Amino acid sequence: MHLDKNHLRRQLRQARKSLTGYRRDRQQQRIRHFLTAIPQVRHARRIAAYLPFDGEPDLLPFMRRVESKIWLPMIRSDWHLDFRPTCKLNALARRPINARRNRFGILESQRLPILRSAQMDVILMPLVGFDHHGNRLGMGAGFYDRSLVGLRRPRPALIGIAFDCQQTASVPVDPWDVPLDYIVTNRGIIKTNHNQARKPE
Repeated sequence: MHLDKNHLRRQLRQARKSLTGYRRDRQQQRIRHFLTAIPQVRHARRIAAYLPFDGEPDLLPFMRRVESKIWLPMIRSDWHLDFRPTCKLNALARRPINARRNRFGILESQRLPILRSAQMDVILMPLVGFDHHGNRLGMGAGFYDRSLVGLRRPRPALIGIAFDCQQTASVPVDPWDVPLDYIVTNRGIIKTNHNQARKPE
């Protein structure tokens, strides 16, 4: 199963990275548009987001509009995630303020306080791949799965963010994998078996 996951990971990361120029920009605009149609996102007080890495869809224009609600992940020494208030997003293209790169080269906010996953209203999660059941294929380190397993309901809304080229017929599932409530792509909001999501009209 892990070999299957590794093969899918290579294939789908390449598909994600192959999107460039106008095509990528247009698809990212559509992702951000559909994202704002989800009621949990509109009404959230705390939204855990991410800074794009390795070809992930860029949510920065959306994040700037709701900057006071945005929290960014930080990797703890036990490889779980906590969340900090966002760094200055407008400065990211130049010299980041209140941020530094972690061991993987990903920017992390250095601001306080530090909150846990259960304290978020929405968690936006980048994907390497996904299927229509809401199963998510990540980069392989398991940060989100470790941080989300065992959360009691009402838990944060778990929303995967991806380009439609990252969809596959079936993602191999391990017992510790945490399924998503919504998946937002440039094609719309995908209905999963875990939430009655629908594509906006």
